Amino acid sequence: MPGKRLDEEERQLIAQFLWDGLGYSEIGRRLQRPASTIQREVTRNGGHNNYRPGAAHRAASERAMRRMPSVDDLDIDEEAYSFDRSPVKVQEFHLRLLAVFRQTGLSRTAARILAEIFMTDKGSLTATELVLRLSVSPATVSRSTAYLQEIDLLHSERDGKRVRYFLGDDLWYQAWLSSGQRNATWADTGLDGAEIFGLDTPVGARLKDMGQFFAFVVVDMDATREKWLDFFGKKKRARGEATEGA
Repeated sequence: MPGKRLDEEERQLIAQFLWDGLGYSEIGRRLQRPASTIQREVTRNGGHNNYRPGAAHRAASERAMRRMPSVDDLDIDEEAYSFDRSPVKVQEFHLRLLAVFRQTGLSRTAARILAEIFMTDKGSLTATELVLRLSVSPATVSRSTAYLQEIDLLHSERDGKRVRYFLGDDLWYQAWLSSGQRNATWADTGLDGAEIFGLDTPVGARLKDMGQFFAFVVVDMDATREKWLDFFGKKKRARGEATEGA
């Protein structure tokens, strides 16, 4: 399947096909991969005469742990290509989603975990599935999922002996609500500090500006929260009615 990372078996086949004298185009045809993917794989792992599948697979795993993936590295579930979705557009959006999550301040692994779960229609993955998809350790997944749960972007539940992570229907509201609580803390801290340092001092003036800014943000967020709760409540009721009528 184009878009998935080369696995160890495919690398073994590449080595065998090279030994048999096949070219990149023919190898790509047999593996249902672009010839350019085969050429890059061989070139960066010793070249035509020195390609070693085991070493190449270990190197790929190490690269996946060090950096964000490229299109060739994405491990997108086949489900993502259902409903006549374009593989190219799915891959491009996956990278775009990763970049957006990173820009919001999420760590590399946390962003990848969130993107992986978003890219499944069921909206959930187990800890084991995340370890395999991201080529990271269970401890790394545990730390990152714990952080995502702390900021209400992810939830978990027991699935037999496994832990399954999933996206809640209102996760963005919950995350936004947490940020609202932080804004309220900033407002209180700034205004309290301004009183302590004195409103007519440079420090006091800066703290007052900070407190007033976040106080305005909190007021606006409260108004938005009420509108969203009304809208989201109507949407959930509409979904429930549609389900009952189906």
